[in-house]
Amino acid sequence: MVLREVRGRTDGSVTISGTWRLTALLLALWPVALVGQSVRGRVLDGSRRPLIGALVELRDPAGQSLKIVLTTASGAFQFDAPAAGRYLYRVAAIGFQPQPLGPIDVPAVGLVLPDIVLRGMTMRLPDIVALGRGRFCGKSGLADQMFEQLLESAHTALQVMEAAVNDKAIGFQVGIINTKTIYGPYNNFAVADTIVQKLSAWPVLSIDPDTLRAVGFGRMREAGNEGTREYYGPDARVLFADWFLESHCFTLDKPRDKKVAPDSLHLRFAPARKGKLVDVAGELVLDAHNLALLQFSFVLRNLPNWMPDEAAGGYMEFSSLNSGMWMTKSWAIWAPLGGVNAERRMSVAGQAETYGFVTKVYTGRDSTVISWPKKADH
Repeated sequence: MVLREVRGRTDGSVTISGTWRLTALLLALWPVALVGQSVRGRVLDGSRRPLIGALVELRDPAGQSLKIVLTTASGAFQFDAPAAGRYLYRVAAIGFQPQPLGPIDVPAVGLVLPDIVLRGMTMRLPDIVALGRGRFCGKSGLADQMFEQLLESAHTALQVMEAAVNDKAIGFQVGIINTKTIYGPYNNFAVADTIVQKLSAWPVLSIDPDTLRAVGFGRMREAGNEGTREYYGPDARVLFADWFLESHCFTLDKPRDKKVAPDSLHLRFAPARKGKLVDVAGELVLDAHNLALLQFSFVLRNLPNWMPDEAAGGYMEFSSLNSGMWMTKSWAIWAPLGGVNAERRMSVAGQAETYGFVTKVYTGRDSTVISWPKKADH
């Protein structure tokens, strides 16, 4: 998701920035003729209607992702393979049963695939409730087919919405509220700044999964300098990396508060054991009927001893448009501000938070004004 980096500094300042590394391409029109190793096709639903926003992913023979594209309003997709040869590809969409990863031979003249039909996802709640009684740690513990389906659905949803944000054929106008609160001995002092801008990158920053595995979810860029401390959140690449699955435990639960999304499932994850690096715990909230991803939240664990555990974290909410395209609805990211107390020791001097929400969605010449409820408490 494409999460956002929050930097706290000892001078009371904070910087928040974000980036996303995946590249997505939406094509509304077919070229007149195939060029190079072009691959194209259509994705339809069970009633053979075009499926917008379906994900088509090309991988190399070793399973490494090469390209991710989304289908257009006509259900069409197109991408160029690096060269002629054998590849792997998968097709998936939020709320639909995915097409399993399979081989594809791309000739030098390109390839037109037959129509791909995805069936709607339907779940048996008794099976899910029975699964929720277990706790699964490591990839060996995730062998249950139902549990794999839950993880695959969450993975697909995050990839689809990441691609929608990064695709230039769809534009998002967002409101951003940056708040900085300084803790005082008697009263707290808060300053808020609101801006309206285009959403050009996934709101939450992660870094390369292998680097994250080595340095953790929080680090000082300069040894011994707390002013250079950075915090990271997990994105789709990280959450579903082999090492992350191996080092975390997963549990499934129904909502604790029946008044809030009673037909939702809560897939929670936490570190399997405490290590030396800053780690992450969180929750994926899915629709119990079609496994669409509704919310994602995370908190950081094993933070430096001068700040409380879970003092840094974030959440994201997701929603679908009338067209069927899914999008990031709103998000928040927060982290503590460091300071030096009277004993000249590091302590929490305040908190920085960024809250964002989508106000308009642009598709071609059309725009849709979005009205959301007020900001939820976290």
